[in-house]
Amino acid sequence: MLGRTETRLPNKNSFRRVRIPAVILAAALGAAACSGARPPAQKPALDIGTLEREIVAKLSGAEEIRPGLKLVNRFTPENKQAARDWLARLWTGLGFQVQKQDYSAEGQNLYAVLPATVAQETGSGAAEYLIVGAHYDSARNTPGANDNATGTALVTAVAAELARLPRRARAVIFILFDEEERGLRGSRAFAQKIKDDGLKVHSVHTVDQMGWDKDGDRAVELELPYDGALALYEAAAKSLAAPMPLLVTKEAGSDHSAFRRLGFPAVGLTEEYRNKDTTPFIHKPGDTFETIDFAFLRSTTGLAVAALKALVTGGR
Repeated sequence: MLGRTETRLPNKNSFRRVRIPAVILAAALGAAACSGARPPAQKPALDIGTLEREIVAKLSGAEEIRPGLKLVNRFTPENKQAARDWLARLWTGLGFQVQKQDYSAEGQNLYAVLPATVAQETGSGAAEYLIVGAHYDSARNTPGANDNATGTALVTAVAAELARLPRRARAVIFILFDEEERGLRGSRAFAQKIKDDGLKVHSVHTVDQMGWDKDGDRAVELELPYDGALALYEAAAKSLAAPMPLLVTKEAGSDHSAFRRLGFPAVGLTEEYRNKDTTPFIHKPGDTFETIDFAFLRSTTGLAVAALKALVTGGR
């Protein structure tokens, strides 16, 4: 969390695709690598908990991200490149066409598009988009497990789950932002891109820090929610097996603000950053894999999946 010229959208034929060989995911993930612009309508269910633990472990240096390399941060150009390479292979293995936005000499966003099947089937015109994202970079002196490997893991898990829906009334862009820790540079660049490309955007949902829940209440903060977002997430929370308090804050220090400033409806999701149940290790060497509450991360993933599934299938 912050202190706290490429192809154009939305024409799918204009995307500049990054051809990355598909990889076979670990057997525990329960899915084989696949290719193509659109993931299959029905895919095997993933072990989301295992997937999220692997992502956080690789990005925060608990495990090697490639032979001989454990990341001590995702701040230097070399470490960010290693993280991007691994994430791109992972997303490709999940069936997505990974694309990139090189917005500066050092900044690169990764994203993938999940098309709206209903619009394709009916020829009803341009799709309406959801934007779902998190920043993958970290501050300089931290492995960044909570900030923000957890958000990266959650967005990846949501992407895998929504790709399994056989019918989608809205398209979704899943985006991993660079340089949030340097003034929201990546999200600002992507927000400008979709504005310039004239996308019809329903709403933007970003995730930043989702791995700390010391009091065990499973509470989630909604940062500056757009009109309708609170009701959406309240309905999603009620659909889950266990209670999940939702707290509205005015926190503006993360990627959702980059979109709101350009007029896009946006909301940020986080642990209790403003309500004082948040990691004490933000931007510190202690922000490690071992401090992450993976049960909390899994529960908030369920909340995000429920809310975004409602929007993808046509809800307001």
